[in-house]
Amino acid sequence: MTPDRAQLERDLAAVPFLEGTARGRWHLITISWPHAYFGVKAKDGREFFLRLDCMGYPAQPPTGGLWDMATGAVLGPQGWPRGDAVFMATFRQDWHGGAAMYFPLDRISRQGHSDWISAHPHLAWKPAAGITQYLAEVHRHLNSRGYHGIA
Repeated sequence: MTPDRAQLERDLAAVPFLEGTARGRWHLITISWPHAYFGVKAKDGREFFLRLDCMGYPAQPPTGGLWDMATGAVLGPQGWPRGDAVFMATFRQDWHGGAAMYFPLDRISRQGHSDWISAHPHLAWKPAAGITQYLAEVHRHLNSRGYHGIA
């Protein structure tokens, strides 16, 4: 087992991740290394799936986006969440074809956005917080006033 996968599995067995699972916020579906698949619950009860590439974890944050578990592809437009301008700034279908979340916690999205950390210090990747930090931010958006459901 690679060190990055071993650390991810330790984090998945730790209290912060398990607490989010127990509260119905998110859960692990499966790991097919280097990808980990999670379900994240929205305020309307819908579950959205994330496919996260965890290569280099936790030194590097994961990268990924909404996933269609039935088709094994990036979630199509018909199932994409909608919301206000703030919400839609993170859930962007046009960003890397929807395969990466547009926020500072995403490994791909933070490239070329060196100003993000000073503008949003609370979203700086913290390896000690790990995967729970990423999932908590997605959950926060899906449970915000800005989330309006799906298309």
